[in-house]
Amino acid sequence: MKVDYLIVGQGLAGSALALALMDLGARVLVVDRVDENSASRVAAGLITTVAGKGMNVSWRQGEYLPEALAFYSRLERDSGKKLFHPMDTLRLFDGEKQRMKFENKQEQVVDWVEVADAEDLSEWRAEEGGFVMKRGGWLDTKLYLEVVRGVLGERYRRDAFLEEDLEIGDGCISWKEVTAGGVVLCQGARGFAEGGLFSYLPHRCAKGEILTVSVAEACEEAVISRNGWMIPLGGKLWRCGATYEWEDMDGVPTEEGRAEVEQKICDLTDLPFEVVEHSAGVRPILRKSQPYVGHHPEYPEVSFFNGLGSKGVTTAPSVAAHFAQHLVNGVELDESLAL
Repeated sequence: MKVDYLIVGQGLAGSALALALMDLGARVLVVDRVDENSASRVAAGLITTVAGKGMNVSWRQGEYLPEALAFYSRLERDSGKKLFHPMDTLRLFDGEKQRMKFENKQEQVVDWVEVADAEDLSEWRAEEGGFVMKRGGWLDTKLYLEVVRGVLGERYRRDAFLEEDLEIGDGCISWKEVTAGGVVLCQGARGFAEGGLFSYLPHRCAKGEILTVSVAEACEEAVISRNGWMIPLGGKLWRCGATYEWEDMDGVPTEEGRAEVEQKICDLTDLPFEVVEHSAGVRPILRKSQPYVGHHPEYPEVSFFNGLGSKGVTTAPSVAAHFAQHLVNGVELDESLAL
């Protein structure tokens, strides 16, 4: 089998890149081991337009967010599936200091927020108030990956990929019976495995655990956030998280992680809840949730697209489109994205 590009990993990065390359007429094969604990499969898929304790507008959001929403909208039209759920986020202050910080920088984020009123705050533990983040929402990541697999059809293969099976030649690569002009590794945290081609990159992956809970009486009109988040899925179900664990990278849910997320829920609401699902995944973090793309310094036929972090839903479509243009048409890589 001969293709232009072999893509390893069908997470947020690999999916977006495969579609971008196909749009440019490239022949692709996507190989994926289907790791149920991968970050993309258990991700919240959350887009929050003002992020972190610093309450800053996310990197390149003004450019990347409209492009991402158009990308998901096109897939929705083509598939007939609802993938992205537009929704405001009610961000609750964790104390007076944070409230004052927001008041001082409100003008810097005015295009993305509005002040929360008493009705917004009434059923949540919001002693210091909060604000509403506009133009966000959440992507159903599991359904998204399923839809992309449908688009790929025979260009998708469920198989385990081992780097030792990769043969790198002059201007081409081969893997099993596949010959390709290049291979792009989009393996998430697995891409930093010890001894791997890109294991030299500085990285700090983090395990995260989330719960799906049933909350019978909660208003389901907005995502709720403060040192954790609750995303209304409909039908009284909420996805809640998340933890950050820097040592345990096995992707297995733990009782400690469950207890930590349950406490985050209790910090947001007094309403009773019941846990219906508990999952975990390992996030591929390289630098401030900004992705890397580029080529291996010794083997230019081997490329890398990884490190999406918590903003992958927003950044993946735009970065994939740019990298595809680089691979197919030789467009110079954006320096801020390059390895």
